[in-house]
Amino acid sequence: MKKILYRLSFIALLSAAIVVLSNCGNPTAPCGDFTFTGSPHSSQGINVQVDFDFNPSDCGSSCNCNTICYIQIVRIIDLNTGAFLSPNTDQQNRIVTGRSDAWLNGWAIDRLSGRNWGYYGRNNDGTFASTITTGSNSATATLIDVPSGWPNNSWFDAVTVPVCIQSGSSCVNRLLGYYYWLFTVGSTGNSSDPFDEIGRTWMRDSFSESVTEWNNDASGLGKNSFPAMSSL
Repeated sequence: MKKILYRLSFIALLSAAIVVLSNCGNPTAPCGDFTFTGSPHSSQGINVQVDFDFNPSDCGSSCNCNTICYIQIVRIIDLNTGAFLSPNTDQQNRIVTGRSDAWLNGWAIDRLSGRNWGYYGRNNDGTFASTITTGSNSATATLIDVPSGWPNNSWFDAVTVPVCIQSGSSCVNRLLGYYYWLFTVGSTGNSSDPFDEIGRTWMRDSFSESVTEWNNDASGLGKNSFPAMSSL
């Protein structure tokens, strides 16, 4: 009976959280179209693919960009203790904490240990790993993620943000949209189906705080700082 009650309370918590998230702030307006696919896998995580097709006219622009990649922030919460988790010490060191608005805390730029760039999947030599296909005005930008191994009773959410990094483009360092997704790992180690939606306005603040934290820590952690960025 205790296990049944716990499971019900966990589902209630998840349902309530998703309702709150879905109704907190207005949806952002991406400069193009997102497509999300995701499904649970057997290693306490999910398979994710985010695609973005850039259409600058959606944001009243005519700029061209031949290199669109992504910056991703994540927040992982131990639902038993409320502690913020991370996959490596690099990321633990750049988690946003101490903000008076609770929803800003716990986020960090999502990068593998030892990587010097904050752009998702970017290698230290500036090339991109197979988890990223860069995009353009005429080609889809694709991000692949396989978060795995998270503990029972944990919450994982992410904001995935396409950005133009083509030097000389009129939209270089412009952020092209925000996409939100989450999953949980239950008490038996099974992952939930993902929830996803166009990012809400509060997620822009979480993203900005995460970028600021990365830049504040970049020198001490041997990272490259992000340039000044703004939404298109």
